[in-house]
Amino acid sequence: MLFTNKLLPSTLPGEKVIMELRRHWFSFAKQAVVYSLLIISPLLAVYFINEFEISLWTHLYNGGLTEVIFRLMVSLYYLGVWIFFFHAWLDYHLDFWLVTNERVISLEQKGLFNRKVAELRLSRIQDVSSHVKGVWETFLHYGNIKIQTAGEEAKFLLYEIPNPYEISERLMRLVDDWHREHPQTPEA
Repeated sequence: MLFTNKLLPSTLPGEKVIMELRRHWFSFAKQAVVYSLLIISPLLAVYFINEFEISLWTHLYNGGLTEVIFRLMVSLYYLGVWIFFFHAWLDYHLDFWLVTNERVISLEQKGLFNRKVAELRLSRIQDVSSHVKGVWETFLHYGNIKIQTAGEEAKFLLYEIPNPYEISERLMRLVDDWHREHPQTPEA
């Protein structure tokens, strides 16, 4: 297993990890394509300016102060693209969900220095629904899973999960199994 019980917020007695869920690879690939285009577009602009000998280029890149400012702006642009790319990768890589025989644990990165850890006991789960919307999601079999609890609590959301129909069905089976194993425990 990729994650051990040492990584769980607090391990309950007899708790075992059943599923380790991560976002689908395509959710990051979409962002990577956008950042690749942002990296390539200035290079294409320079190529076309050089190819068609636009006179503006000679004024901007004449070896003086404008050249220094131009290089600084291009460097800041690339630095910004790389920072946002790293943030997108970090958000993708550090988001995961663990399903144990007792609870569902969500560990989500919400920025560079912001991490959200939430848990939901299987005894509180009332409904699990999966939602696949869009062409890519349909063909690549990924989507969102919403877990509804009793009361006015917000829904627990697992987003961009591979095979959401199978995962939601498996979650409901785990909930049913938990209730069979703990018949006298009232639902919290």
